[in-house]
Amino acid sequence: MKDEKSVTKEEDLEIVEIAEFKINDTRKQKLRQEEQEKSKRQSFYGILSLYAVGFLAAVLICMFAFRLPVAVVCVILVLETAIAVCMYEASAGIHLLEIVIGIVSGVIYGRLLLMIVGTLIYLGAVISLRGIRSLNLGTDRG
Repeated sequence: MKDEKSVTKEEDLEIVEIAEFKINDTRKQKLRQEEQEKSKRQSFYGILSLYAVGFLAAVLICMFAFRLPVAVVCVILVLETAIAVCMYEASAGIHLLEIVIGIVSGVIYGRLLLMIVGTLIYLGAVISLRGIRSLNLGTDRG
């Protein structure tokens, strides 16, 4: 009987050790996932901040360097951003077509510099959206 009790105690100890190992392993996995989520959030805010700074710089350049009305500049840049949001998954040919249409309209209406800045904002928005999309925020969770 003593042998059976000692064997049972040893088996129980092994089971407890295995359970503790599994708990430690899951804690490490959770910590690793939390670190990855934190890194993704930081990257998201970094991309968003860069786009916001670029947008603000474009507005200020158009206002002060090109002497364009702020309302016109903001409307064009917001429209370019909205177009980029709607079409960011399109093929490269569609993006090039939008850029050509923007520049041609700038030449026709005498606002070439504004439309070039709008094109840069469009490209920045598409690149930012693709960067954010590549982070897969919130899609890892079950």
